[in-house]
Amino acid sequence: MKVIEASAIRVRRASASQPDDRSSVLAYLILLCGLLMFGVLAFGAVEVWSTSILEICAALLFTVMVAHRLCISGVPVKRNSLYLPMLGFASIAALQLALNLTAYRYETLLVCLQYSAYGMLFFVAAQIADDERSCKILVLTLSLFGSAVALFAICQNLSSTLLIYWLRAPSTAASIFGPYVNHNHYAGLMELLTPVALVLSLSSVLPGGQRVLAAFAAILMAGSIVLSLSRGGTLALLFELPVLFYMVSRFQSGTLAQIRVLLLVGAILAFIGFIGSPAMWQHLGHLQDVLRLDILKDSLKMVRQKPILGWGLGTFPDVYPAFRSFYTAFFINAAHNDYMQLLVETGFVGFACAIWFVATLYRSGLREIHNSQQGWREILRVATLVGCTGTLVHSFFDFNLQVPANAALFFVFCAFATSLPANTEKIALKPVRI
Repeated sequence: MKVIEASAIRVRRASASQPDDRSSVLAYLILLCGLLMFGVLAFGAVEVWSTSILEICAALLFTVMVAHRLCISGVPVKRNSLYLPMLGFASIAALQLALNLTAYRYETLLVCLQYSAYGMLFFVAAQIADDERSCKILVLTLSLFGSAVALFAICQNLSSTLLIYWLRAPSTAASIFGPYVNHNHYAGLMELLTPVALVLSLSSVLPGGQRVLAAFAAILMAGSIVLSLSRGGTLALLFELPVLFYMVSRFQSGTLAQIRVLLLVGAILAFIGFIGSPAMWQHLGHLQDVLRLDILKDSLKMVRQKPILGWGLGTFPDVYPAFRSFYTAFFINAAHNDYMQLLVETGFVGFACAIWFVATLYRSGLREIHNSQQGWREILRVATLVGCTGTLVHSFFDFNLQVPANAALFFVFCAFATSLPANTEKIALKPVRI
């Protein structure tokens, strides 16, 4: 008769079949974070050279990871619930190209390359986001980077310069903020990064002094959103705060956690009130934008003409002039509403895939939030889900998902929100007599 801990044996066998790959995971983390930060610092990767670097590096990173996992380490590819809606959307874009159902084939091809890069970054993020060590590196890196960019943006704004980095003038008339030509796109970046520092400051993984620093970083980033004079960004931030309160309450029990959230929200509002000026509040209070409403009305006419598969991915600025109902000296390059533009370019079929994607994102993300052990995985999951919520709200008023740096970060956050396993309490192994 022998007494064998059967569960422990299965765990040892599983670990023996999957070799320790910490060094390679760390390398992928560094490369992924470096690429995302490059996109932000390179003016949002909106220019041809920076977009090309982002796409090429994403393809190289994806290729190296697939080759390494299949040929060297033998680690199986992790599944993700968002793969199916992403493949469905990709098939629509491929159909537009294959059957020439696009108004401008070249533009559709370029946008397809961008979405392919986002998909590859999503895949890489989904594979490496697993253990507590990786999540800790990601949370701290994103918090430090976000606070550094926010501090730079505030200093640049207070200096009243019209040059990005005090060196480069934008090619067109713009309202710069931080490294971005458009202040709304800067706000879109901070909507993603602010919740990372917010959730970190509310967790128990850091000592009290370090949590205060994380709270200061979150307040700095949130304040820079309002200081950027982005109305859509401010509304998105105000929507993120109650969502954060709800999600933190899911994995932190007790009234103390809720009180800390309320105090932090109060500190953010106090900081915003301190840095605000009468001109800023007047600008934020002006919510009527006749031009954007006219664009939306014209876009509905475009949808009625091609409701099934749309005019072709990326073709809105080429098709829209034929439907424009007003005179303007400005070039209308977007619908200023990501949902409407998606409906115009991919029809109801593509829009259905987007709804499928969002529904799966929240179903998978919320399902893993438990009232259990706190850890770096919970912090990263909650923070990324809140950040994605802010972007989805802001998309009603702007086109952040058409800025490569913001879109890449958004899809990486979606991967983190849906790929991380839940922290569960360890169950004592019972011996099995055989």
